[in-house]
Amino acid sequence: MADFWDSEELISKFVKNSREEIQIKKVSKNNKHYVDIRTFWYDSKSDEYRPSQKGLAIPLEFVGELKSALDTIEY
Repeated sequence: MADFWDSEELISKFVKNSREEIQIKKVSKNNKHYVDIRTFWYDSKSDEYRPSQKGLAIPLEFVGELKSALDTIEY
């Protein structure tokens, strides 16, 4: 997605399964800032992970609300 975002910084990533991983990035577009949480799939032809359409970009001002909501989940 480097072609889409003006800037991006990888915050974290973790393995979803043998062919996918979830990446969490701080990104910006047109001077607006987001946290992008997206599934990436492994492309064996290029030997790298590519972004899928499975994900969401959350405006940075809502990250506090997201964190609060996630804190209510018990497991």
